[in-house]
Amino acid sequence: MAYAPPARHLLRARDLADARYFEPIGVDDLARAAGLSRFHFSREFRKAFGDSPHGYLLTRRLERAAALLRGTDRKVADICFAVGLRSVGSFTTSFTRTFGRSPTAYRSTFPPAARYAQVPTCVLRFYGRPQRRTYREDAAAARA
Repeated sequence: MAYAPPARHLLRARDLADARYFEPIGVDDLARAAGLSRFHFSREFRKAFGDSPHGYLLTRRLERAAALLRGTDRKVADICFAVGLRSVGSFTTSFTRTFGRSPTAYRSTFPPAARYAQVPTCVLRFYGRPQRRTYREDAAAARA
């Protein structure tokens, strides 16, 4: 069977899922963006992209969660809610099924995020210096 590019309305729905994965959008919202009924949209989406709309959206959310686990020190529950999922238990189960290890175990295989967030020494020195400001002395000297 020859490859046929997906129709523009399906791309519009996929782009919506990519751009707003962190919002509580569902298959109905994606079908509305494509201008199709829910069931016809699901059938066409699976045929075009090889995954159901819900599966595609969940994959996008889990990919973003993995990036946050690698690059931040945020709590797993915060990451779960930040990517648009509502249940930490379901998030952990889906993440483990997709990546082969729990979110905490996945994070432990990467260097701590603090290692990535290096602040230049010159900035540390500047903001670490005491600010020698006087309260009213400068204003009186300026008036004189």
